[in-house]
Amino acid sequence: MTDQHSIPSILDQFDTAYSVVTTDRREVYGDPLDTYRRVAALRAVVDECSDPQIREIIGMVATKLVRLVQTPDHLDSWVDVAGYARTAAMLLDSRHSAGSRAELRDCK
Repeated sequence: MTDQHSIPSILDQFDTAYSVVTTDRREVYGDPLDTYRRVAALRAVVDECSDPQIREIIGMVATKLVRLVQTPDHLDSWVDVAGYARTAAMLLDSRHSAGSRAELRDCK
């Protein structure tokens, strides 16, 4: 049975989240609808990447790039881009190391 007292608090949480996305972050990142339109346009290109893990990393970078178009001096977005690039490098290094180990096993 649903507690009648919990419903307003849940709705209040959604209203707070909506306010943050549409008001607070709008000042930093611009209008959310413009942001989503731009991200969708970049994702259409990103989705051509055949590697699902790399595609996801590039997609996150695309989102940050869209935000940087609006606010190029927002350091946090630049740090995020660097973090995603580092994550991609870790992934590729891990794959390379796994490939090297597989090659060594195949030589036995």
